[in-house]
Amino acid sequence: MNKMDKEKHKKLIKDFPKSVVKPAPKGKFGDYVPHHIYTQRLVDVIPGEYNFYYQDIRGKDNSIVGAKCILQIDGLGTVEEVGDVDMNAMNRNITESEILKLAVSDGIKRCCMRFGIGLELWTGGITEEEHYASEKKTQPSAVKPPSVPVKSDADKSQDSLSPAVKTKASSASQDSFNPIKVLEDANFSTKDLNHPNGKKAIDEDGLWCPCGTKVNYIPESEKTSAKGPDFRCSAMGQCEIGDVVDGKRFAKSWWIVDYKKETPKIWSYYVQALNGVVMPTAKGMDDIKEGEAPF
Repeated sequence: MNKMDKEKHKKLIKDFPKSVVKPAPKGKFGDYVPHHIYTQRLVDVIPGEYNFYYQDIRGKDNSIVGAKCILQIDGLGTVEEVGDVDMNAMNRNITESEILKLAVSDGIKRCCMRFGIGLELWTGGITEEEHYASEKKTQPSAVKPPSVPVKSDADKSQDSLSPAVKTKASSASQDSFNPIKVLEDANFSTKDLNHPNGKKAIDEDGLWCPCGTKVNYIPESEKTSAKGPDFRCSAMGQCEIGDVVDGKRFAKSWWIVDYKKETPKIWSYYVQALNGVVMPTAKGMDDIKEGEAPF
C-alpha cells in the first residue's frame, strides 16, 4: 500500500471551519460537525480512495441498538468503530431505519476521528468519558448504569501491591496534558523516557512513536476487541515503522503485556498512574513511628 501524499493528508485532517461546528445538544458531549460534512471532506479530498461499510448491531430483543462501522482509506489503512444512538432518540419511538441512520452517522464520525479528521472536536478541555461520568453523578437516575473498566493483565497485578501503594481518584486522570507530571505526581521514576531503541517515548506533550508521531493510549473501555492494542501510532497507515500485512501498512501498535519487549516500561507506569496507582515514598527516620513500615 502506497502512503498518502503529505499535502493530501494535511487537507484531509485540516480543522473544520467554525462555521460548520454546532453546539452540543443538551446532555450530549462536546460541539459537533454534522455527519454529511465528514462525508463531504472525504469526497472532496480523496474521491474514490475510500470505502465505508456498516452492519447493524442488535440487542437481546433483536432491535437495532447500534452499528459496526468500518472506514478504509487508501494510503492510511482501516479503522473499525461502533456507532451508537442517544437514549433520548431511542425513547422517541422512532423507526428502526431511523435508529440505524443515527448509529451509522455516529459511526462514520468516530471512524474519521481515528484518522485525525475532526479530531480537534474530541480534544477539548474535557473528555467524553469525563462528561458522561459527571452527568451520572448529577443525575443518579440516568438510564445507563456506570460502566466498570476492565483491567488488563498488567493492571490486575496492582491488586497484589503493598497496602502502602495508595490510589487517588482525580489527580492522575487520562485527560491530563502533561504525562510527565502525571508520572511524577504518582511517584513513578521518570529517568528512562525512551523506547528500547533509544528514540523518545514520552515527554510533557504526550507519548511518541519512533517515527516521530504521537501515540494514542487506548483504554479497555474504548477497545473494539479484547485483544486490541493498548497503544497505537496516530499516523495510522503512514507510520514508517508500522507492520505490513498482505502488502498493506498498518499503524504501529503496542501492548502492555509485551512479549516482544517493544513497549517502553514508562508507558506501563503512565497507564498505572492514570488508573490511580501511587507508588510509596521512603520516609525519613524521624517520620517513622513505632510499628510502621519505612514507606
